Amino acid sequence: MRKTALFAILAMMIFCSCGNSGKEKKDNGRSTATDSLSIESKVFVKQLSYRDFIRKVWDFEKYPDSFAYEGKLPCVIDFYAVWCGPCRKLMPTIEKLAEEYDGRVSFYKVDTDVEQKLATILKVRNIPTVYFLEEGKQPSYSVGAKDEIYFRTKINQMLNE
Repeated sequence: MRKTALFAILAMMIFCSCGNSGKEKKDNGRSTATDSLSIESKVFVKQLSYRDFIRKVWDFEKYPDSFAYEGKLPCVIDFYAVWCGPCRKLMPTIEKLAEEYDGRVSFYKVDTDVEQKLATILKVRNIPTVYFLEEGKQPSYSVGAKDEIYFRTKINQMLNE
């Protein structure tokens, strides 16, 4: 009985705290977007789906035997899972670098639990796995949560800096 009551209270708290997302709020008479909407516009690391990957990175359905990078800018792709501790540790570093290199390098992330087919095709066996891609070159990758200096060095090599 106590567990049911506790569960009901927690569910109500969660429901009530999420009740205002997606709505507009008034700010001194002006209508502004909610915090979640403004955060959305500042995302520097974009989530990739299977279809997005084919369109933006490599159409392996069309070119299964050879790598043909589709992007204009070099890119970094973080393969992660939400439950993975090292992945969560790495994400702030990736986000910081994505903001710093905005406009010069594209940053993407792929949830391996959601995009299992994509992870299998790219032979992602351990996470985090971070791919580095640039036009005219074969992809390279790193496995494990490396430090910021490592990723900065790899990115600068891609940019020839």
